[in-house]
Amino acid sequence: MPTNTDRKILLWDASVVIPYYLPEASKNGRAAARAKVLVEAVRHHRIEAHCLIPNIVVAEVFAAFDRYCYSGWDSQVYKRFGGSKGKTLHTSKYRSARKKFQADIHNGSLFYQHDLGRYHILGLDLIAPVDKYKKFYRSKDVRAMGASDLLIGSMAMHLVRVHGRENVRLLTADRRMHAIFDRACSRLKFETAKKLGLVSKAPELGFGDWSGDLYPRVFDLERCSDNHLSKFFGVWPLPTRKTRGKAPKA
Repeated sequence: MPTNTDRKILLWDASVVIPYYLPEASKNGRAAARAKVLVEAVRHHRIEAHCLIPNIVVAEVFAAFDRYCYSGWDSQVYKRFGGSKGKTLHTSKYRSARKKFQADIHNGSLFYQHDLGRYHILGLDLIAPVDKYKKFYRSKDVRAMGASDLLIGSMAMHLVRVHGRENVRLLTADRRMHAIFDRACSRLKFETAKKLGLVSKAPELGFGDWSGDLYPRVFDLERCSDNHLSKFFGVWPLPTRKTRGKAPKA
C-alpha cells in the first residue's frame, strides 16, 4: 500500500545524474536539460518529491567523472571532448562537478542514497529473465543490461511495492532500461511470464501474484514526451525558482 500519495519518489540512474553535473558529457542535451529542471525544482522545494540515488550509481558517477578527466587514451572520451587524441574534460570542470555532486549527496542534501540490499539481488529473478529473453525492439546495437542496471530496476520494484506504482518513477536516459521495465515487463503475456519462471517466483519473493504492475514506470528523459512528464508532475516544465512558503503539491 502507498505510504504517501502526495510525494513523488524519483530513483535516478547514472545516465541522467551525470548529464546534470556535466552537460558537455551528454550525448543528447535534452536529457541534461530535463534533469536540470527536475533537480532545481526539488532543490528549491517547488515540488513534493524525494530524489533517491542507488549507492552503486554514486560509484558509477564518480568513476565517470574520473574517466572523462584522465582517460585521454579512450577514443570515446577524446571524441566527446574535442576529437583529438588526449583531449579530456578540463580539470577545473572535473573538480567543480565532483565538488557539487559531493555536496548534493552529503547527508541527503539533495539525493538520498538508497543502499543495495539482499532483497534487491533476489529481485533479479523477476527482471533478468525478461531482459535476456529477446531484443524487444529493432536496433543493430541492442545489448542486454548489465548487473548494475538490473539491480537499479530491482530497487525501483521494491519502491513500487512500498510506495505504490503511481508514486514512483525510475529516471534514465538508457533506452534499454526503459524498454524492459516500462514496456516489456508490464506488457509481458502471462504464458511467457510463466515460461520464464516469474509467476512462481513473485509470491516466493513476497510480491504476491505476478502481474505487470509489479514493475516500475520509467521516464526516459532523452526520449519521453512532455505530456508524460506533465501527467505525473501536474505541469511541465516544472517551476524552478526559489519561493517563500510551502511548496505546492505536484
